[in-house]
Amino acid sequence: MSENLSIQEYANLLAENAREASQFVRALSADTRNQVLFRVAKLLRERLHEILAANAVDVEAAEGNLSPSMVDRLTLNPARIEAMAKGVEEIAAFTDPLNRVLEKRTLKNGLDISRVSVPIGTIFFIYESRPNVTIDGAALCFKSGNAVILRGGKESLASSKYLTTLFREALQIGGVHEDAVQLVRTPDRELMRLLLQKNEEIDLVIPRGGEGLIRAVVEQSRIPVIKHFNGICHIYVDKSAKFSEVGAILENAKVQRPSVCNTMETLLIDRAIDDNVIRDFLSPLVKKEVQFFGDAEVCSRIENVHEIEDMSHYRIEYLDLKLSIRFVGGVEEACAHIEKYSSRHTEAILAEDTTVQNYFIQHVDSSSVMINASTRFADGGEYGLGAEVGISTDKLHARGPMGMESLCTYQWIVRGNGQIRE
Repeated sequence: MSENLSIQEYANLLAENAREASQFVRALSADTRNQVLFRVAKLLRERLHEILAANAVDVEAAEGNLSPSMVDRLTLNPARIEAMAKGVEEIAAFTDPLNRVLEKRTLKNGLDISRVSVPIGTIFFIYESRPNVTIDGAALCFKSGNAVILRGGKESLASSKYLTTLFREALQIGGVHEDAVQLVRTPDRELMRLLLQKNEEIDLVIPRGGEGLIRAVVEQSRIPVIKHFNGICHIYVDKSAKFSEVGAILENAKVQRPSVCNTMETLLIDRAIDDNVIRDFLSPLVKKEVQFFGDAEVCSRIENVHEIEDMSHYRIEYLDLKLSIRFVGGVEEACAHIEKYSSRHTEAILAEDTTVQNYFIQHVDSSSVMINASTRFADGGEYGLGAEVGISTDKLHARGPMGMESLCTYQWIVRGNGQIRE
């Protein structure tokens, strides 16, 4: 940010630059876009020490001020930088999402009508903590022909500044408008508020972070927002489940990365399952020191449970080694609980009975539904989408993990030879 610009002038400049660049980027060939991305990957490897030095500034400032898990998410190392480079190469290798003919027909009057995928245009991408998201977000937006304004958290500002400069260098080398990727270079929240009013220049806002951030964006924005407020993910264990597999699935869903949005937060158990069986499949969680919370019935059947005061406890997203548990009288009651308390992110059922499975699929209205699998699979990379800009719990315009195709829209192309409407 130039010291000569006011906050209002800086917001205007970012928005106007992005709109201008979007008109340039949307017309680039797939080969040009891919060559820029391969250059980004090359620079990430070549500038390893510079990236680590910039990141060290952020980490030093964070230690003692952020939790150890947050510091870990902020920290880059050679392996994580290599993963970033490989992620960009994977995005480059994906089939071009633009100019795909989604449908085509010829009318009786001879008009040829096609529905074709095109970029959304200009995207304002807001995220927290992890500096690798700077590269993921920029690469996905650029590959899909969009210009992007990146706004990372203040805790990762030094890292994000260097990574954005690196990306813009790759754009410049490739002869591409470098304002296709811009970073908000100040943590001033007033600037974010001003950008959220720029509905004439910015087409879409994607906030990725905690519930507080996302609610603030939704409340302030004049621009359409794709969001998910939280990830209250459920697993229901039916009496028909293959119990030898349940423990490992629950452990993976809760323990592998408890701080992410696709971790299990509530476990629903069929009331008909024997207590000894329940004890067995909960034992991996007990060994990992997961704390259990539940109502009086749960306390009477499972050891060492913290009794909850009321049902509102089932709306908590812990993002920690804590788990809500409730007994239900079968799949119908499980689905009713999920309908009331879920954030519509990801739900899973462990059951062998196909009738029960199908009931669950038909009655659970979440962006991802898992059958006999961990909720942790709700991820763009695991779905074969490559890196993702987030997971949407909305129904319009994107839902679930958002890869490149979620950053495209479509337009109708009508070809005629002199037809006029009667």
